[in-house]
Amino acid sequence: MAIARNDVPGPVSVTALGCALSTALIVLFVLCLLIALMFPNLPATHAWVGLFSAAPLNSARVWFDGVLFSIVFGWVAAIVFGVVYNRVISRIAQRSS
Repeated sequence: MAIARNDVPGPVSVTALGCALSTALIVLFVLCLLIALMFPNLPATHAWVGLFSAAPLNSARVWFDGVLFSIVFGWVAAIVFGVVYNRVISRIAQRSS
């Protein structure tokens, strides 16, 4: 099935994607850490916090590591996804013209 030229989506902005993913990861990290600190006996896993830092939950280092690595991982994911997506879209656009 051929895709009409009008139906091909445009490229994604890697910069906007990097900012959005980093912000989302920071928010998720902070929420998980706050829940882990407010309810230490909650039988839930705190694996999300462990993805970003090996520091103890009650240390300042866990906050620094979590925010820093949320930004780094958000940008790595944005660059990989954005570049791959934009290349796929450009090939689809070339084939449909």
